[in-house]
Order: sequence, then C-alpha cells, then structure tokens
Amino acid sequence: MKTLALLVMLALGAPASLVRADQSHVGPPAPTYAFVNGRWWTGREYASQTFYSVNGVLSSGPVGVVDETIDLRARWVIPPLAEGHNHWVEPKKAVEYIACYLADGVYYVRDMANIPMVVQQFRDKVNLPNSVDFETAYLGFTGPGAHPVEAVDQFVAFGVLPKEWKPDYDKQAEFVVRTQGDVDERFPLLLKMNPSYVKVFVEYSEEYAKRLRDSSTYGNHRGIDPRLLPHLVKLAHAANLKIAAHVYTVEDYRAALAAGVDELAHMPAGGSEAGYPLKHFKLTRADVELTKRRGVYVDTTTQDALSTDSGENIEWKKRLREEVIIPNLKLLKQYGVPLIVGSDEFRHSPLHEIFMLRDTGVFTNAELLNLDVQTTAQAAFPARKVGRLADGYEASFLVLERDPLENLDNLASIVLRVKQGRRITVPDAALHRPSSACVEGAP
Repeated sequence: MKTLALLVMLALGAPASLVRADQSHVGPPAPTYAFVNGRWWTGREYASQTFYSVNGVLSSGPVGVVDETIDLRARWVIPPLAEGHNHWVEPKKAVEYIACYLADGVYYVRDMANIPMVVQQFRDKVNLPNSVDFETAYLGFTGPGAHPVEAVDQFVAFGVLPKEWKPDYDKQAEFVVRTQGDVDERFPLLLKMNPSYVKVFVEYSEEYAKRLRDSSTYGNHRGIDPRLLPHLVKLAHAANLKIAAHVYTVEDYRAALAAGVDELAHMPAGGSEAGYPLKHFKLTRADVELTKRRGVYVDTTTQDALSTDSGENIEWKKRLREEVIIPNLKLLKQYGVPLIVGSDEFRHSPLHEIFMLRDTGVFTNAELLNLDVQTTAQAAFPARKVGRLADGYEASFLVLERDPLENLDNLASIVLRVKQGRRITVPDAALHRPSSACVEGAP
C-alpha cells in the first residue's frame, strides 16, 4: 500500500485551484460558549482555567452574553492534531477520509502533491467548519522515468486514472524535466493551479546520471537532476511559494539544502534500497547544524522506514532503525531543527506516525505532542493563529478523557471536538473502525 500512497502526483485534468484554507468560512456565527473546569495545555503544562469561544476565537474573558456553559469536568484539553505529509488520492472515499481524520482529532492536512483532477472531486468537502482544513502542492517536479511515475502506472491500471494516459505522464501527473528550459516552461502551469507550495523529487541524486541510463532504476529509485534545484528554488521564491524536497539520501538532503529549499519532505532512509550503504543515509552534525541555521523544516516520515508489517526486509529495517533513524532523530532534536510530523501513509491519519516516533524513545510525550499540534499545524497554516490554546487563537481543540502525557494512546479518548467555536460530531463508523486504516478495499 505504500507504493499506492506514493502515487501522489497525478494529473492536470481541469483548472483546479483549491481554495486555500483561509478560514473565512461561510455559515452562521458560532455561539458564545464558556468552557469551564478544563485543564488546558500551554505547551509546557496544563493550566486549570475557563476559556470562552467568541466568534470562533478563544478568550480568557470577560465576555458579554454566554449562550451556553460547558463543564469539562477536569478533563484534558489540547489543540487539534495535524498531518504534515500525506496524499489524498482516493476522491470517491474523501468523505470517509474526513470522518476518519476528525475521529482521530486531526483538523489540518498537508497534501504533499496531488492531481488537480483528483482534488477537484473533493474540494467542496474540505476547508469547511465541520471538515478538515486541506492544502496541496499539486504536481511535483521530477526527472525522466522517476518517482512517482511507478505509482501513477498503478493507478492507471486500477482505473482510477484515465487509461489513455501514457508514461511518463508529463503535465498530466507530474512535471518531467531535463533542462532549465523544461522547468521554465512548466512552472507557469503549476502557478495556474494555485498550489500551496512547490514539491520536487530528489532521489539518489549522487547517481543521477548513472541511473538515468539504467532502466532497472525506473520509478522510486531516481528523481530530478540535482543541478536544476537552485533554479527551481529561485522560481518558487519569486512566486512567494515555499518549496519542499522529497529526499532519500544524505546527498539528496545536502543538494536540496544547498539549493535553498524550505523543507525536506523526508528524513534520509525513507525509501531506502536494502543493501545500499548505510553511510548514504546518516546525517552529520554539519548537516543538521546547517539545517537549523537556515530554518529548514524536516518531515519525519518514519513509517515507511520503520514499519515491518509487510514482512519485507525486516532485518534491513532493524538496522535502519538503530543505526540511522534513531541517531538522525537525536541529532535533529539536539540542534532544535523544527520537525513536521508527517506519515506519508495515505490511508491512515498521523496517529501511526506519532506512535512510531514514540516507540523510538527519542522524544517525550510532551515533545511529540508539541511537534504535532504546534509545529506541524503552524507550518501548515502559518498565516493563522492555530496550534495554541491562548487568547486570540482559533477556538479549535480536543477534550480528552485521559491525559496524553501519561500515555499517547490516550489521544484516542476524545470526548469533545470543537473547531472554530463549533462542536463537531463524527459518524459512529469512523469512531469504531475495524482497524486504524481510514478506508478498506480497492482504491
């Protein structure tokens, strides 16, 4: 299923400018609530206090007329969860995705590349008061025969995408570029889609020329020519867009960092080839220090590298965990690099990634909570006041029966969901799913 998840960048079917989640939501004014007897997470500790929701915004008071007082009964209150890296590629199941995410307490979704034709089918279902807030990069830039072409192949075979699409889906499912002129030609096409940011695929860049001639490396074993990165970054920044680079090796990481990207959409080792020398995935102190100094974000995306559910390459993944992933995470944490919690696991909410990160033992529960509800949410919607429970911030939060700092499994004990001052209800089918997956069956 991971390969399906990576099928992300599909095609240019219709002019599809997804309305960005600016939260100028249409609807009746939210009631004024008084939420009393709650334990509110400050980012460091819980504070017992009363908060009011006025026009969808938090206030510690005093306020005017209160429509309803809600007793939280000394329960724990945290900001909503966020998914920092995923791909919603099953438009017919978008309603189930939304219900699943809300059931898990996730209000914010960053789609790290998708196709206008796909997004167009569910755009009217997101960025609503009773839904998730969603943004996407649309089509990403890649090289000939490179990722995500293999994933697009699968979805064409499944019948999700048009049968007449033929590899390598340039300008349909991805932007395939060899030269700076190719980039210049395609970049205006991306801007017409109104993307939230720019995505570029950099994979095994240290062997770009070699792999370009090797048909066995088709798909998820190669990406864009790294020499094109500085020019693409320049175009993105000139358009006031941030740019995120999909990377697998430290060479990819360094090339993207040197080019001036704003975000590294994977940690090294995701998508690793079993047997490829581990030195190609290990970050150094110099790498991490430069990342911090430049203010570059790094997505965690440990799920693919650490999961052994499929039974494939288990011993290799154990080595990655102990010799690469955990040391890399420790370095990034030590230097204070801002980490975005992203799963890149398209049929799940970010809870899987949160629990995977917890099991590395690198972070405390409080640190992981803040990485998701603060850093990830604020990276998703930097122009909005989200990710904190304080005066002037959006009145969006989760009320939990049990303390997640004691056990992150308690994130599942949600008894009340409030989004911008409105209480949200979730279908029972999403609350009582047969597994952690949001949907089952064929795409």
